[in-house]
Amino acid sequence: MVTKGVDLFGYSVVLKRKQAVLTHSIIILFLLTVGTSYMECGDERMDRKLVTSIILLVIVGSAVAYFLVFSNVFSESEIACPKDGSPYVLTPIGSRSENFNWRCLQCDYCWRKTYPEDVYQRWRKAFLEPAFVRDYTLLYLGKVLQLGISDTLLRNWAGGKETPTGLVGCEVYVYWAEDILVTIKYPVVLPENTIYEIKVEVQGATLWEGSLYRRQFITSIPAPPVGAEFRAVYDYYGGVGLFEKGIHIIATSMDPSDFATVNDYWRLLKENETLKASTEDFISIIISRGDYPTGGYTIQVKSFSWLETYPTTFLFAINFTDPGEGVIVTEAFTNPLVLVPIGNLSPGKYVVEVHICRFILAYDAGKPVYTPVQTPVVEVWKESFEILEDNGSNLVPSSQP
Repeated sequence: MVTKGVDLFGYSVVLKRKQAVLTHSIIILFLLTVGTSYMECGDERMDRKLVTSIILLVIVGSAVAYFLVFSNVFSESEIACPKDGSPYVLTPIGSRSENFNWRCLQCDYCWRKTYPEDVYQRWRKAFLEPAFVRDYTLLYLGKVLQLGISDTLLRNWAGGKETPTGLVGCEVYVYWAEDILVTIKYPVVLPENTIYEIKVEVQGATLWEGSLYRRQFITSIPAPPVGAEFRAVYDYYGGVGLFEKGIHIIATSMDPSDFATVNDYWRLLKENETLKASTEDFISIIISRGDYPTGGYTIQVKSFSWLETYPTTFLFAINFTDPGEGVIVTEAFTNPLVLVPIGNLSPGKYVVEVHICRFILAYDAGKPVYTPVQTPVVEVWKESFEILEDNGSNLVPSSQP
């Protein structure tokens, strides 16, 4: 199926406004007609008080109708470009200009306004249709990141839902037009907890990969700041009795993923756990599920992103899988964990945020079936740490605000 990418939002708003005004006028005319007819029928019996009451009824009724009609019209997009009505707007989330400086990604119009907090939060937490996410992302890449994407809303898009059969708890949409391919994945959770994972390819090569969470674009980095290739070290036994469930910040003199994971490897890392490190330290992050009495419990990093705010945030999306009834497991204590090397960091404060999706593993005719554990809110772990300037033998706090 081919769908036109032309955005008619601005025209639809104008049309709805005209429809609202027309409806309002019809209501006023109807009430006046009823009032006039009644007065004519009442003739001499009609006194001044009753005439006044009818006129007041017309005024109040029309005002209420006008309010109801227009509140319904604008509830669809409470934050939109004041120039052309476009919903493709952006504010610098995480900065001091959040919900104050605004930019339309469609017409490039900029304005300043602080919207009521309830309106702003509704805008941030709303569910976004995949086609909207596609256009929103491409406009962001073209206007903000200057990646050469143009005519986003004029392209003839094909594609749509392509969720693989048997995949539950997640939706996949794929769109293509000319030489651009856009893939969008998101979990089936509450709208305010939805993280859209997006991949944009041009002529078969990846142009951009990242995510969209509560109206904030996050560029995924396949490598830590030092430029090394992204690596994740998984282990299920070495952390038993050492790492409790949660996030652990490790500061070592070199990349620990280069060490052999034998002997006292995990104990050495545990001894180097800290929440205050220096610019000379190599920072790694360990995410542990804690101890379990048997095997069958797994951990998998779905994505790792760098959020350029203050404090800087390392955002993880992680899957936890538990064995279902009847699944054969090893009879030994395990501690599912993952070590992610980051590198040397600049002075400042940092936050690690882990978004967790849980699954139950079962087998159907020998084939694995992963059933998501539905929760009213997404499970999120957080940990904060600080990097201090290494000034000789003294650690100096960062001068950042």
